[in-house]
Amino acid sequence: MNTETWPSGAPETLKMAAGPAMGVVRRAFEGLGDLWREHMAEKGTVFLERASSAVASATGLGGRLGSTNDGDPRSAFWLGVLFGALVLAIVAHTRTVLTQMREVGVVPLLFGAIENIPVVSWLYNRELSKIQRKIRKDVIGKRSAGAHKPLRALQEKGMTPERVLELLQARSKGDVAIADTATPVSGTVYVPGAERRALLNDTFAMFSLSNPLHGDVFPSVAQMEAEVIAMCASMMGGGPEGACPSVCGAMTSGGTESILSAVLASRNFMREQHGVTTPEIVLADTAHPAYFKAASYFGLKVVKLATDPHAAHGGALSGAAVRRAITRNTALVVASAPSYPHGTIDDVEGIAAAAHAADVCCHVDACLGGFVLPFLRADGEDIPPFDFSLPGVTSMSVDTHKFGMAHKGTSVVLYRGRWLRRGQYTAITDWPGGLYISPGMPGSRPGALVATAWAAMVHEGAEGYRRAAKDVTHAARQFALGVSTTRGVEVLGRPCMSVVAFRMSRGSPKDIYRVNELLTARGWHLNTLHRPAALHMCFTPASCAAWEDLLKDLREAVEKVLSDKKAGKGGSAGVYGMAGSFPDRGAIGDVLCAFQDAMLDIE
Repeated sequence: MNTETWPSGAPETLKMAAGPAMGVVRRAFEGLGDLWREHMAEKGTVFLERASSAVASATGLGGRLGSTNDGDPRSAFWLGVLFGALVLAIVAHTRTVLTQMREVGVVPLLFGAIENIPVVSWLYNRELSKIQRKIRKDVIGKRSAGAHKPLRALQEKGMTPERVLELLQARSKGDVAIADTATPVSGTVYVPGAERRALLNDTFAMFSLSNPLHGDVFPSVAQMEAEVIAMCASMMGGGPEGACPSVCGAMTSGGTESILSAVLASRNFMREQHGVTTPEIVLADTAHPAYFKAASYFGLKVVKLATDPHAAHGGALSGAAVRRAITRNTALVVASAPSYPHGTIDDVEGIAAAAHAADVCCHVDACLGGFVLPFLRADGEDIPPFDFSLPGVTSMSVDTHKFGMAHKGTSVVLYRGRWLRRGQYTAITDWPGGLYISPGMPGSRPGALVATAWAAMVHEGAEGYRRAAKDVTHAARQFALGVSTTRGVEVLGRPCMSVVAFRMSRGSPKDIYRVNELLTARGWHLNTLHRPAALHMCFTPASCAAWEDLLKDLREAVEKVLSDKKAGKGGSAGVYGMAGSFPDRGAIGDVLCAFQDAMLDIE
């Protein structure tokens, strides 16, 4: 810098310091490009070394200035300190911003900054309030239509059993009618036939007061729980005749709790046995939301890997991608068999091998596939290995309340051995109430649900599950074939069993959510997906006979949307269109929270 350009009267010390100081600042800015690349490559050690070097260079400026300015060395020194602090602030702020840009994204980060502007914040909150009011009106209005007057407090006098049942019957009329094998709902209902339902209901009534927490009072329930776990273990490569006889497990309230339990146990094991104190979980962007919930609950960083449902492998997460993502902080890697959105089986063998080589835990989410894939394989289908026959698999989740055809509220989490299962236990030894041990997050649990899971498995047997797996897979494949020959839509992923995802043909300006609205008007309840925008149907034993009717209605709905030049994005089409494209995920999260509030409130 030419000091002659300074205004007259500028301190000589400042003029003399300007050249060296600006050189330091310039070098700091020139290094930002390198810092960016090093940060994005996660070379944290190199980053810190470079930052420390820059700070040392800047703070050392004071000494150099002092030696060149005999008039006032103290002033020069403090000026050097000032520039050192400036460079330190630049480096620290840059690293923070780069971290946010990499983890959140550039555009969402900018939206977050803009929303902090007072006038923008006021406008945002005003519009959010409008959306919240509309959501509450729609949700609560639909839910309470025709129902008994909402109860806001406990009544002084109770009702007779007959009156209570009468009210329950009236309220149930607003629910979707359940057909034996042609229920017009994706997933959700898995138990077909009046005979099966009667068995489960009678079983529930028999054990309605039981609680597995008190095994001494209800030993029958404790025994049934152990047997359900053992039967599931034998299906997944465990048991005396399996590849891994040490497989054990626990019953949970559903797939989410099974996943939470596995993540907790894996985190605890990796912390205690491998010293992983800042744990990471590596998973595909198609992995179930329960993993993100677990990461939030238990303090893990999510390393999310992108998949492409249009690719030849159908969007399956590869072992190579997981291998590249594993670091010294990795506690757990995840594979889906299959994934919820598109029904694609990840490369479980490759993912488990990567985990085994790195000595980290590997969880396989078989909540959907656990009671289907083993029986398809037994029926001669070419199903790749996905269970404890793979040495790298350390835990699995299997839902008895899905294709196991038990009452809702049961699942099983399986572990390679007791050494890992103990990571989900809670043992309290110094409580005045006595010694306490709990196998999972709940304390008391409904023993009746344990009994219904046992009853369902004993009733079906391997033969019943083979038959159900064949029926469901046949329906899904026929429907997928029909979708693939329907003008204007295409199948997403590579359906392997029950889930068929589809979207408008690539390049089409039409909206798949408009198709969904037309199907909903005809009584169908499909699952809406986004990123990319799509729908899926999960066929179950209670809906597999409906595939032909669904295909017929789908084709008619697609033709109507293709021919409608005025079709817009109103209703759910507008909401999902916004959710898929709006860059500020925090705003979408606020809308979801408003919806959840409405579901839990009376008014």
